[in-house]
Amino acid sequence: MIKSVNWIKSVHKGGTGSNLLKSIAAIILMLVVAFFAKQYFNGFDIEINQASAATENNAAAPPAPPAPPVVGHVVINADLAIGREYIGKVEPIQTVFLKPRISGQIESAHFKEGSIVKEGDLLFTLDSAQHQATVTLRKADLAKAEANLGKAVKYNDRLKAADKRSVSASDLDIAASEVLQNRAAVEQAKAALKLALIDLDYTKIKAPITGKIGRAETTKGNYVTPGGTLATIIQTDPIRVSYAIPDRDYMDQIEAFSSKDPVYNISLSLSDGTSYVSGGERDFEDNAIDTMTGTITLRRRFENKNGALIPGSMVRVSAKPVKSHVSPILPQEALMSDARGDFVYVIGGGDIADRRDVELGAEIGAAREVISGLEAGEHVVLSGLHNVRPGSPVRPSYPSSGASSASPADLARTSGYDLPAVISGEPGEGKN
Repeated sequence: MIKSVNWIKSVHKGGTGSNLLKSIAAIILMLVVAFFAKQYFNGFDIEINQASAATENNAAAPPAPPAPPVVGHVVINADLAIGREYIGKVEPIQTVFLKPRISGQIESAHFKEGSIVKEGDLLFTLDSAQHQATVTLRKADLAKAEANLGKAVKYNDRLKAADKRSVSASDLDIAASEVLQNRAAVEQAKAALKLALIDLDYTKIKAPITGKIGRAETTKGNYVTPGGTLATIIQTDPIRVSYAIPDRDYMDQIEAFSSKDPVYNISLSLSDGTSYVSGGERDFEDNAIDTMTGTITLRRRFENKNGALIPGSMVRVSAKPVKSHVSPILPQEALMSDARGDFVYVIGGGDIADRRDVELGAEIGAAREVISGLEAGEHVVLSGLHNVRPGSPVRPSYPSSGASSASPADLARTSGYDLPAVISGEPGEGKN
């Protein structure tokens, strides 16, 4: 470059030709300047184009919207072997209507009405004079028959011992027949005496069972005949409580009913609201469903030493299955359904909501049993479902009650059932 300038200067000193050289030098200088200017402006255009392209890209892809807020719910396990209440009726195991077996006049009654009588206690006495005389007569008939039999036996023995030539075969046959007839007469007299003694015993009417006797239907001096009721005895200890359950509840426990083991844990509430201390024991179930009501009657046996269970009274029976049935439950508002079936949105790691197909079981009020697809402690979207997209983030919030959007007591109030929580999680725990 310096050499070119010096050469231009030397040419300039040379006169006329120097003008031409000046022009050539000026052109070369302009070309050099143009070259460097082009390089400079090309780089500037690239930066402008890149900035313009970035601006266009930013305009085509707006910033992602914030995650939608939702209300979360933590799945809990609950014992679905729910206790239910039924109306029960107190029934005596045995009821006896005292009736005379013979006719006669009542001489006396030997009990206090409304008292507890024991088996074998004397309750009524009938006039026994006629029956006592009949017994005496039958005893005399028996003695006469026995005497005739003895006479016939002796006569038959003499004929047998006599010389065969002096006794005919016909006489021997007649003597043997007389023995047999008199023996039959003795047996007949014995039977007649036994019947007379039975009738005499029937003049004393005794308690066939232990229980509470009611009022005397007939009093002293009245003439009674077989068929009339003298009084009623009801067994009060032990005693039964019968209650009817729907056929659906019976079918739920059909396997337990087919065994001899207890099916329900029972507690009773009496008419005044007090609880009965004994849970009783399983007695038996009816053998058919009542077609009018669609129920089957169960009976349970209770001790009743203090007489608190009064026959004919009504009680409240609380029955909870002995065998538990623990399963996850879910509020029905968290459930969605489409052509593929039922599903929920599970809140996983990073608060990402994903679809989860579930298999549902029984309805329990406002809740639903989950047979498969969810476990206790998992988080699902309870409300705000319309803003959720599969695989998208959400902003969950949880009710202040903690693990569940409703406590077991709340679930009981809304569903009508007692649903004790078995397992529950806390918000932020148990996420996938």
